[in-house]
Amino acid sequence: MDLLTLDSLPPDLRNTMTARKLAPEQILFRQGDSASALFIVKTGRLKVSRPTLERRLVTLQIARTGECLGASALFLDYYPYMAIAEAPSQVIAYPKQPLLSALRQNLDLAEDFMALLVKQNLALMTHLELRDIRAAHRRVLKYLYYLTELEQPSHESQLHEAKSIEFDRPLKEVALGLGLTPATLSRALARLEREGLIARERNVIKLKNSSAA
Repeated sequence: MDLLTLDSLPPDLRNTMTARKLAPEQILFRQGDSASALFIVKTGRLKVSRPTLERRLVTLQIARTGECLGASALFLDYYPYMAIAEAPSQVIAYPKQPLLSALRQNLDLAEDFMALLVKQNLALMTHLELRDIRAAHRRVLKYLYYLTELEQPSHESQLHEAKSIEFDRPLKEVALGLGLTPATLSRALARLEREGLIARERNVIKLKNSSAA
């Protein structure tokens, strides 16, 4: 039972959920909006961010298919961040009270929801770890291996196989998420290519040495 498998959900919850389509750059909710629902990404990609004291937006999460947005809505009155579509997207909205009731009454659903939150918490920890790597090329390399683990979890027989990544976001946005300028990201990728750690062809990057990170 999970929040994307609609037929498996309790009827009371299924009957209250709604679907929303979002165009690129369309805002799903703003920081300070009343927290009335949790959202699951059905298709597309959304960016979660909040402003710093210097009024600079910091990216907290890039939510893709199967990931949730606005989990804080279950326990807060207002969203502490904003969410905006980066690509044509569809989300499923689950109102707060019906979802809380369903989680209390359905152990399988509660366990699946907890697993989803743990996965997203680990992703946030990785994001913070990346920001702590000072050398830009090492930060980028670590990020590339993180992406391959998301798409292709490692097995013993795959440790030395080349892995490929195709960015689904503009490099400018990738750089911003890593705390780098686009020029710094470009130089870091060029250095990794010179050192034989990656090969590039347009937006596709192939990692050549899985022990380097």
